[in-house]
Amino acid sequence: MNDKSVFIIPLEWMNRYKKLADFGKVKDDSILINKGNYTLLKDIVPPEELVISDKNNITYQPSTKLKATLRPYQEEGVKWLVKHNQNQLGACLADDMGLGKTLQTIATLVFVKEQLTPVPEETKTIRLDLFSDPLEFKTHLKALIVMPSSLVFNWAQEIVKFAPHLTITKYTGADRKKLAPYLETYDIILTTYTTLSKDIAALRKITFTYLITDESQQIKNKESKIFKAINDISALHKISLSGTPIENSLSDLWSQMEFINPGMLGSYPFFKEHFKNPIEKYQNEDRIKELKELIEPFILRRTKEQVAKDLPELSEQIIYTEMLSAQETAYESEKSAARNSLLGIDAISNNKIHILNTLTKLRQLANHPMLLDSNTEYSSGKFNDVSAYLETLAKSDKKVLVFSSFVSHLKLYQEWCKSQDISFVSLTGQTNRSDREKIVNEFQQNDSIFIFFISLKAGGVGLNLTKASYVVLLDPWWNPFIEKQAIARAHRIGQKNNVMVTRFITKNTIEEKILQLQNQKKHLSDEIIDIDKIPDYIENDLVGLLK
Repeated sequence: MNDKSVFIIPLEWMNRYKKLADFGKVKDDSILINKGNYTLLKDIVPPEELVISDKNNITYQPSTKLKATLRPYQEEGVKWLVKHNQNQLGACLADDMGLGKTLQTIATLVFVKEQLTPVPEETKTIRLDLFSDPLEFKTHLKALIVMPSSLVFNWAQEIVKFAPHLTITKYTGADRKKLAPYLETYDIILTTYTTLSKDIAALRKITFTYLITDESQQIKNKESKIFKAINDISALHKISLSGTPIENSLSDLWSQMEFINPGMLGSYPFFKEHFKNPIEKYQNEDRIKELKELIEPFILRRTKEQVAKDLPELSEQIIYTEMLSAQETAYESEKSAARNSLLGIDAISNNKIHILNTLTKLRQLANHPMLLDSNTEYSSGKFNDVSAYLETLAKSDKKVLVFSSFVSHLKLYQEWCKSQDISFVSLTGQTNRSDREKIVNEFQQNDSIFIFFISLKAGGVGLNLTKASYVVLLDPWWNPFIEKQAIARAHRIGQKNNVMVTRFITKNTIEEKILQLQNQKKHLSDEIIDIDKIPDYIENDLVGLLK
């Protein structure tokens, strides 16, 4: 209208169409929205007109080629992933650890592969020359699965076990460049986040049918090379796999959604202004509801309590140990020095390293003085209690997983095992990747090996150790989620026995303070503390930690 008349938009209209204005883009006389934002139309478009896909969807039925029987919730998970495939939408499978995210993914890939493969009468053949035999033309799935390096052997093992007809290759190691020209001739390509980041120039040239990220919290940092590289890969379909409750961190959530359905939450500056700040600073209920409605169709999370009711019981106990006299004297001396040093420093980045190093020294002393001084003659109250506990389990022919965040701590118990003629295996960051599978199989299959020593960082994910019915956590970690991952190595699908988890905590030390922080901060994100980064809550509670 050109007569300068004013039209007052009713409030009802504003409420109804505002989200379209926030997320839509105007093109000619139309408003276009991201396909991943289809939920915005539910109050605008009649349900019968809201069709996401016009493809002829095929109802999922487990393939006879899948060498596994899916549990009901797993079959539902596969159907959910297949639906997103057919609708050409990304998906985040966020089931609790140990519920079979790997199997559900493999089952999905088996189904998708069968939809791609021509039926026998339509199979084509090609002849390279007049003298060669004709070759059958095969359709390759071309699914790229990206994961931490520690999970490569586990994925390969699971694929061979459950889908031996699929062709796989490991795009890792020094010789991987020789594989690059042939990657499109495999059904599944396994690689690591580090390798993908380094080889992005070669990998971006391929259009993969699937791009799947395991332990997908690895891409949460939107400024990282890994995040930028993963979003530079061309793929028709995307799945992210993570046992982490993604809702814990809104920035992490944006990264996950940006990967599986680019643009559905808008640009990060928009997301920060529209969702992150209102929710984190002011607990804005309307924005919380709006965000949940947007992401709900794309995140599937089931907990063990919800779906694996037949999983054996998990029991947890804390055993409090006391320091020996000389150990306590050394601890108190170190704590006094730490208080004088730390409580007077400024909270600047280079001092964060100093804070972490000082707190680490206190944690080590609470475990055993030898962790700070290998030549000391002082012993440890915790060591005496833990070794007596492990000896009882070994004499009873019980298999046990022993976790610590300190490799040097594990070595003390390994030496003790040798002196007691107790068989054990171990896995740390120093273990060759090629040896991991052999070590796991040895523990699972050899009944004479009773103890598996594992460092939290190296063995917290990707291990199936259901032969163990006891788990020992030698020292508490800042983030309880990491401990939960460790426990899930034994308490998972396939476990036949009840699982007992025992935490050994040294009384009147920083270890008790860490437990208190865990209880207060159950909503913590899944961050692992880097050497140059510690969570704000630790800095804020320095006085309490050093009391």
